[in-house]
Amino acid sequence: MRAIAMTDYDSGVALHELPTPEPAPNELLVRVRASSVNRIDVLIAGGVLKGMMEYEFPAVLGRDFAGTVEQVGSNVTRFHVGDDVFGFLTKPAVHEGAWAEYASVAEDGFVARKPSGLDVTEAASLPLAGVTALVAVDAVDPDEDDTVLIVGADGGVGSYAVQLAAKRGATVIATAKPGDEQRLRELGAVETIDYTQLNIAAAVRERHPDGLDALIDLVNQADGFASLADLVRDGGRAVSSLGAADDDGLAGRNITSTNVMASADASAMARLAELVAGGEVKPAIDAVLTLDETPAAIEQFTAAGKRGKIVISLADGR
Repeated sequence: MRAIAMTDYDSGVALHELPTPEPAPNELLVRVRASSVNRIDVLIAGGVLKGMMEYEFPAVLGRDFAGTVEQVGSNVTRFHVGDDVFGFLTKPAVHEGAWAEYASVAEDGFVARKPSGLDVTEAASLPLAGVTALVAVDAVDPDEDDTVLIVGADGGVGSYAVQLAAKRGATVIATAKPGDEQRLRELGAVETIDYTQLNIAAAVRERHPDGLDALIDLVNQADGFASLADLVRDGGRAVSSLGAADDDGLAGRNITSTNVMASADASAMARLAELVAGGEVKPAIDAVLTLDETPAAIEQFTAAGKRGKIVISLADGR
């Protein structure tokens, strides 16, 4: 099979011809039609996670997938050959990834049937980003009387978080780069802040002197997160997707701060699928590239100006 892989920590990624994975008794073999790029993929590709994750070379990258079940293991009962599925790989070692023509995934893991009205490129944009957004919005639990600031709203996770928070009736303030304000308002944001020109904290204090009910920060490390958490009024909630909620800078604050990450839970994938099928969440895609163009997709992910998810399509067989 064709796959995007690393041959050592410093090799970078390139297209290789590799053996097709053999599914274990509890696994599905999926013919991948599309994948997408996430922050963890970029970190892995740069060798940044050496020592934190096990690499088995050649190491195929990619976590999100959408495709069709090609084969099922002897113990699989929930899925059948021919089922259209989407999900996220959670294998402990970097070895068998989704930037390939085939990938194996445990049937009780991060996988669900693809909603019939969703094409594969849309489905591939959803799993990690969509579930992370779902968990983040659940953690702040907004209602129609709440004002929520979403920092990093223009990225993949943020685009979904805006929709989910708005669907609950919250007043959503979204950080946005120039030219992206209208898209985020169409997703449900009531207000936008141009973070390239304005200090976010100062802008929020001026517009909302009584403070916020909740913060979802998908961008900042400890100091930046603590500074924005000061905008949250007593009794409010603050969420970080980068592990910043444990910082000492929040000591003494009467707010609930939580670190969130996508849970490898089949029920979360099923819930996301239901939200998409019901039209409550729409895919947020910035660009679609081919498997051959994956190195360019990584570069585009790290460049300024990304809006939503970058999808890698294998549907044309390239």
